[in-house]
Amino acid sequence: MLGKFLPRALALVAAPVVLAGAQAPRAAITPSGRATVACAGQRIDGLVIYTSAPTVANLRRVPRLAAVARAIHVTTRTEVVRRYLLLAPGDACDEQRRAESERILRAQPFIADAEVYVVANDEGGVDLEIRTIDETSIVLGGGVRGRAPGVTSVLLGNANIAGEGVYGAASWRYGDGFRDGYSARVVDNQFLGKPVTMGLQGDRNPVGGGWRIEAAHPYFTDLQRTAWRVRTGSQLDFVELRRPDGERPLVMLEREFYDVGAIARVALPGYLGLVGMSVTGESTRPGTRLLRADTGVITDLGPLPTLYADHRVGRINALLGIRGLRFVRIEGLDALTATQDLPTGFQIGTQIGHSNGTLGATESDVSLAGDVYAGATNGRSTVRLQAQGEGRRALGSSTWDDVLTTGRLVHYLKLTPAHLNQVSVEWTGGYRERVPFQLLLGVPLGGVRGYEESTFAGGQRLVARVEERYAFADVKHLADLGVAAFADAGRQWAGDVPFGVTTGIKGSLGFSVLAAVPSRSSRLWRADFAFPVTSGAGARWTIGFTNVDRTTFEYRNPRDVADRRALTVPTSLFAWP
Repeated sequence: MLGKFLPRALALVAAPVVLAGAQAPRAAITPSGRATVACAGQRIDGLVIYTSAPTVANLRRVPRLAAVARAIHVTTRTEVVRRYLLLAPGDACDEQRRAESERILRAQPFIADAEVYVVANDEGGVDLEIRTIDETSIVLGGGVRGRAPGVTSVLLGNANIAGEGVYGAASWRYGDGFRDGYSARVVDNQFLGKPVTMGLQGDRNPVGGGWRIEAAHPYFTDLQRTAWRVRTGSQLDFVELRRPDGERPLVMLEREFYDVGAIARVALPGYLGLVGMSVTGESTRPGTRLLRADTGVITDLGPLPTLYADHRVGRINALLGIRGLRFVRIEGLDALTATQDLPTGFQIGTQIGHSNGTLGATESDVSLAGDVYAGATNGRSTVRLQAQGEGRRALGSSTWDDVLTTGRLVHYLKLTPAHLNQVSVEWTGGYRERVPFQLLLGVPLGGVRGYEESTFAGGQRLVARVEERYAFADVKHLADLGVAAFADAGRQWAGDVPFGVTTGIKGSLGFSVLAAVPSRSSRLWRADFAFPVTSGAGARWTIGFTNVDRTTFEYRNPRDVADRRALTVPTSLFAWP
């Protein structure tokens, strides 16, 4: 069955069906009820900002629930919204700046949807009416089990503290014989009232821990001239490695890094370019022994079969990028019903580095990292390609090492506003990695569902997926619901990682229950019920829960890839930082 299924899935991706016509735009209903007009150079006389939280507004008929909702959610303050706008009273109305203002607002993690309307006024000019809908601000999570203690972890926080666009969360984790773990994270998306993000994070794990500080002026739009970032941090991890015999030993990995850089927009005929520079440093100190941590006791299991050396490198990097993109507004693509600003066209970004002894480098090398994006749509049929790669080469050597590549090709077919067909192929490969590294067959978001407990790990992975999704009308304006049926097929290759195993093609079938809270939220809650159709590799039916925003521009790497990427390489130069 898989032999017939997989070629058809790949054919759908490689040759998408081109269907005429686009989705009909929604009628523009302004908050004031006034009719909209085109943004065509008129004088802007005023701004009126309407912020709302539908999870609160639609509970008014249940006063007690409404009081609880108001206590935990403060609607985004109008001045926070105003600071993201690229137009102000006295400016001439510019359609590109109006559209980019909408896109910047929708890109904020605490805003679910945003509209910027242009309406005529009695003075011969125009007013801007800005409407935003908040994402749910409460951050809540935890873990339970059937033996004492019943509660093993708790996560509490708020993603929009006091309506200021500030994220704050803290968590606790039971140590199970070791010390209890505590984590805290704070991110101010408008530090000191400026379009600057400031983030602090600290982790004290049962074994290990780390910290990170970051300040950045993100690259929000092609209309801005510069962007910059400053980051530093340190972490002590114990990396889990899977062995075919079922053991999951740990190996220590200590990492420190810093990254200071800036980019500037440059004019190119018909395109947009970025040029910049960064100074980065990273040191890694891998362990040499396999360990087992169990109920407060660490046991030495012997030497690591692949020995990794300590490395310390400082580099001066050139940042270069070119893009020819425009953004198309589409609903219900990577999210259930939310509006998404889909980039169409292409872009290429690169980071080219050379080691420098004055920065503390103990080795001489060159490094190269890059990302490629291409997308096209006619409103019903959409294709997107995203690929990333990074590696380094010692001076005097012809061999590249520390190579990590990822890629995702996806085709969407919007059969009706509520019915979406999606076919995707994802590739990940690591070669001659300089830190302990494995890819997992059933990793969430990037693997074959139903194989999460596989004891086999490898160095390269290829996974194809087909999904049929149906979205239903929102439930009393509180949430959107949907269902999906899916099929996964994939395999892995041993590569050169410790305990690597090559598998045959593994597949699964299943269904999903989907939800977006509040209605039109870009974050998609999924409960995936997967049933393997091939044996071996720890195959068993599973229920997996995820809550992810995949409408963002950059490709979200699976967990086993994100944890091992170089800490000083940007995910995408045009989503920098």
